[in-house]
Amino acid sequence: MVLNAVFSGVGVLVKLLSGLATNKILSVQLGPAAFGIWGNIFSISSLYSTFSNGGIGQGLVAKLSAEGPEAGQSRDRWLTGGLIYAIGLPFLICGFHAVFRDLGIVNGAQLLSPAAALMIALCAGLTLHVQAVALSLGNTGANALVVGLSGPAALLAYWLIVRPGSPESAILALMTGGAMTLGMWLLAARLAGMRWHAGVQMPKANWTAVRTLAPYVAIALAPALVGTSAVIAVRATISAQLGPEAAGLWQGLFRISDAVMAMTQAVVAYVLLPEVFRSSSPREALKGRLPGYAIMVAVGLVVGMLIVLLASDVIVKLLYSEQFMAISKLMWIELAGDALKALAMPLIAFFIYERKLRFSWALELVFSISFVLGTHFLIGATGLAGAAIAYVVANLILLVVASTIFFGTRNA
Repeated sequence: MVLNAVFSGVGVLVKLLSGLATNKILSVQLGPAAFGIWGNIFSISSLYSTFSNGGIGQGLVAKLSAEGPEAGQSRDRWLTGGLIYAIGLPFLICGFHAVFRDLGIVNGAQLLSPAAALMIALCAGLTLHVQAVALSLGNTGANALVVGLSGPAALLAYWLIVRPGSPESAILALMTGGAMTLGMWLLAARLAGMRWHAGVQMPKANWTAVRTLAPYVAIALAPALVGTSAVIAVRATISAQLGPEAAGLWQGLFRISDAVMAMTQAVVAYVLLPEVFRSSSPREALKGRLPGYAIMVAVGLVVGMLIVLLASDVIVKLLYSEQFMAISKLMWIELAGDALKALAMPLIAFFIYERKLRFSWALELVFSISFVLGTHFLIGATGLAGAAIAYVVANLILLVVASTIFFGTRNA
């Protein structure tokens, strides 16, 4: 597991470094206030990207991994069922956004057109589908390569397209990066001989696969809808109590946290869980791998803390600008919250793979409510640091609840 994790981690690291460089471009070009508005646009776009295939990517990995590449017609049914979601749901997202953007609920949402939302979701949905096929086959190399290349490709798009004070140009860059990533996955699938679709025929039996995958849609709504709403609510709370620039500063801090969590997500989704679900007893397999995973998180936390404590000012100047220096003293707090969330992530992902709807929703609600309420009460007393402290508290509660459910429930 460690070797595969390192291999996948290299690709994700390249993507994350490119993402951090992208933040540099956006923060300098847009400034703190507009960067906060872009944060709302990015959150909405991420919501649509996450839900673009209904969240059934995890289900496909679990089902296809269990079937094996020689399963024939049975495998074709899962491929077709997944593709129906990846193509159909983006059009539903487009229709939803056409109404949502005009309600004025989220500042900046009106800048994202329905056509842009459709393209972002469609590219993301197809990308997630092809990626799920690769992961089910244990094709870590192709996944690491495409993930690594997608970061510099997106960075190039932002560098060429983003203009000063223009969130609209950042949206165009986001669309371009998504299209380039999809193109790379389709090319990788062709070169590796990965069959990610079953042709144009859709026998009636394929709708059984569609119905079987449907529970993953309800599960995906938890992190996609509840989690994104919580982040937007925290950003709005900070803006209301501390001002728009403070919301932009927090966006900078949270984007660093996003990068850390993306690395963790890569290990869990690309290596740990596919290995677990290729075993005959996934739950016992996960329990056996958790100690090694926890050691990896602990080592990462120690290294990260040393880097942050010694060079936080340099990191902020490198990633953003002098305008964002206020977040340098908060990075170690945010990193502690990241470590707690990383420990909980395999348990949360396991419930998703196993279609444990009530657990997924409960955990997302626990985290989101704790985060929003904690931010509301703490920033009044401690300023922007209150949001970072609330993030730590929310993730500690999440870890305790997730561990209690996983280890205390026999069939969790």
